[in-house]
Amino acid sequence: MVETAASVKSYLYAIIPAGGAGAGMGRIGIADSEVYTLVDGDLAAVVSDVPDQRLRPERRHLAAHHAVHKGLMAGVGALLPMSFGVVADSPGAIRRIMALNREAFAAQLRRVEGKVEMTLKVQWDVPSIFEYFVRTHPELRMLRDRLFGGGHQPAEDDKIELGRLFDRTLSEDRAADTQRVVEVLGPLCAEIHENPQRSEREVMELACLVPRDGQDRFQQGIFDAAKQFDDNYSFDYSGPWPPYNFVDVVLTT
Repeated sequence: MVETAASVKSYLYAIIPAGGAGAGMGRIGIADSEVYTLVDGDLAAVVSDVPDQRLRPERRHLAAHHAVHKGLMAGVGALLPMSFGVVADSPGAIRRIMALNREAFAAQLRRVEGKVEMTLKVQWDVPSIFEYFVRTHPELRMLRDRLFGGGHQPAEDDKIELGRLFDRTLSEDRAADTQRVVEVLGPLCAEIHENPQRSEREVMELACLVPRDGQDRFQQGIFDAAKQFDDNYSFDYSGPWPPYNFVDVVLTT
């Protein structure tokens, strides 16, 4: 490792408890750099030396960033994954970050100790989301038929009214469906975080903080929740992941 060379900087992947895995991970870091740990009291920073140049979120860099997180998952009980692109001028600057954020890091490590993140995505698996809602919601169907029936061309205000009713119905169904799932999964999770929908078809995306020894129970819970829904819904879960959605430290530098 290089402590003060002007040609390199220190890239921060994660904060872990001192004594955890990290050393000896090999050259799996960004730009094939060697990953090592910097220990400061009861904390350790997982870092590597990287070229002193702008790091773009290219696929190879992102893959290396997440490969380090994946490697840490098996060896530590708690892990604070940093977002891509946290670079300091030197190992000394990394230690300063640890010193300035010690209490926040320690609190977050306690929060995720012995836990992993599982993700659940639920979507409407239908050819047309609008036609599905028209078929299943009489109020929406009646308004559509009144505005478009008999070959009529509705006014722009009428189209806006129909769109607003559709959006409101979509939001109400999402909220009700999410509540049904959370009621099943809630007792199996330490925390549940609702991520925003990324498409019109997406019902929900839940990030769930789950005890490491509770992953089988959580997966069974997903099957139990899915039984409450018909074939117009698809359930897809993944993990375990580092607790990306449950680390909310704003770094003081």
